Amino acid sequence: MFMRALMLAAICLLASRAALAGEGGCGTVHGRMTLWNGTPSVRIWVVGARRVLGVVQQDERFDDLPANIRRLWAAHGNDAMWSSDLFGDFALCPVTRSEPGRMQLVRVVGATSLHVRPRP
Repeated sequence: MFMRALMLAAICLLASRAALAGEGGCGTVHGRMTLWNGTPSVRIWVVGARRVLGVVQQDERFDDLPANIRRLWAAHGNDAMWSSDLFGDFALCPVTRSEPGRMQLVRVVGATSLHVRPRP
């Protein structure tokens, strides 16, 4: 059972790397978007991987996020942005190179299959 889970995690990691290394460097990952203190405040954990991506926003404004993400968070109230997570498929374009041990910066260009879950 452990080996199956380990192999699944490795496949997900390779798929996320391949997605961001596609044509033009852009790709799609399945992940969890959350807000954090610090810069960048919006981060995406790639499901099945030990990888967190930092979302670049000009002046740390949420206006730079796709409209469907802003609408979904706004529908749950202002506090929901800080007390909930967004799961979905995020279309990303890398801003920095992927380096082991460093958070890669990305730009979110779209999102689908979004759903909100409260943080534990």
